[in-house]
Amino acid sequence: MIEYAVEIEKRLELMVEYREVTDAGAWNRLINEHAGHPMQAWGWGELKERTGSWRARRIVVERDGAFAGACQVLVRKLPWPFGHICYAPRGPVADRTADVPRVADDVAAWCKANLSAVSLKIDPAVPEGSVALSSAWLPSEKISLPRTAAIDLAPSEDEIMAGLHSKKARQYIRKAGRSGVTVRSATADDLDAIMDIYHHTAESDDFALHTDEYYRAAFTACSDVNQVFLAEFEGRPLAFLWNITTSGTAFELWGGVTEEGKRLRANYLLKWHAMCAAKEAGAALYDLNGLLEGGVSNFKLLFAGEPTVWIGTFDRPLSPLYHVWDAALKLYRRLFK
Repeated sequence: MIEYAVEIEKRLELMVEYREVTDAGAWNRLINEHAGHPMQAWGWGELKERTGSWRARRIVVERDGAFAGACQVLVRKLPWPFGHICYAPRGPVADRTADVPRVADDVAAWCKANLSAVSLKIDPAVPEGSVALSSAWLPSEKISLPRTAAIDLAPSEDEIMAGLHSKKARQYIRKAGRSGVTVRSATADDLDAIMDIYHHTAESDDFALHTDEYYRAAFTACSDVNQVFLAEFEGRPLAFLWNITTSGTAFELWGGVTEEGKRLRANYLLKWHAMCAAKEAGAALYDLNGLLEGGVSNFKLLFAGEPTVWIGTFDRPLSPLYHVWDAALKLYRRLFK
């Protein structure tokens, strides 16, 4: 019986085939057909290639010639003798949540065979407790926050508005509109104003930013998924919200608001406008991206009410050198924190 089970497993493994996609349009069509996360879209990989030491590889996993899953894998070269590390931001993509563990194992096998990889890191946006990865996956230090707030965009706009957690949020959305605050899509000419708002917000709320050049690169590299909005009053920029959006998810990346914008409740109208635009674009979910402690997270929960918790971040060791590399990395972070 044991030999028969092993033979069946071998046959199943033989059915797995991989196809690498090198065309941006073809990849994005696939990601949208299968409701992938926007961090799995071509543009996000393009941004990481332009602004750092990553390169992107895009893999389709097929079983018996049919789609089983897909994954954009970011690959970074390590010092000898470690080879490469791999990271699949909010991947892999699968049609069913239950299929994610199997696709993750398939992608790990591809990374090991084709990239001399020491490890693969994943942080799929699937609910905590909904699936169990194989025992080969180890909990790892997070990159994207697993605790977030999310809103289902399937209902009508009126139903979504009625379902917003806070009555105050609904009132402030309407108040901002009556006060003359307007929201529009941002253009490249708005980037200076956006960066001014973001620097003000970062200084006020004490968080770190990338360089301005990073955001300017994101405006072009992520043009396939960008939804960037600017709130104004009498021509003055008050707030911005920068999302990336696919059929699966609209994901808030960055945002900021001026003091005048806060007084006029521009950030409330801006977020509502972004939700409606995401719904119109066909996104199934609006992810407000990350809950910590304090004002920003409390503001997000005015819209969603309850936190959503994703499964978390995991490493799959792919080389005997993984534990050596992991220990060296942790030591480096302690010494140079």
